[in-house]
Amino acid sequence: MRDQPKGFTLLELMVALTIIAILVAVLGPNVLQKIQTGKQVGTMEDMRTIAAACLEYVSEFNEAPAADKQDGQLQPDSEFVKALTEKYLTKCPTKDKWGNPYIVYSGLAVVHFPGFDESMVGKTDFLIISYGRKGVNEQFVFEPNQRESGIFESKTMADYDKNLINWNGTWIRAPKT
Repeated sequence: MRDQPKGFTLLELMVALTIIAILVAVLGPNVLQKIQTGKQVGTMEDMRTIAAACLEYVSEFNEAPAADKQDGQLQPDSEFVKALTEKYLTKCPTKDKWGNPYIVYSGLAVVHFPGFDESMVGKTDFLIISYGRKGVNEQFVFEPNQRESGIFESKTMADYDKNLINWNGTWIRAPKT
């Protein structure tokens, strides 16, 4: 009786590796894109949640949380986060799904974002920003007369690098839904 060989032959290993390489080449980009889409959608949901809490705060106090004081990266111990977590949120996310900090302006500090001026904002305004996958400010400038100019289609991986911007609960920079 002959002994059966143990393990795989070189030809069997090469066929298996070729099949795996073809699957990775075909499915890999789609999987990566789906992962980024999930992070973008999750980030937008967090931003909507923060915006909804801000709107509730505004309706009660007639000013944005930490009005005029929140002007940049959202910190877990900031007055803005404390104001929202006292009553409106159990936990306020301070980073997007890519791990980058949210940028938030509240009250008159909104004028520090390009495209806004003092005639457009007041104590009730707030702006929530995610710098996207790479965490880089793309230097988007809001154009009040062309509010749809910030809406884009997500077609390529580079589209996940674009900023997401919510002003008073309305998207001024976001993908088409």
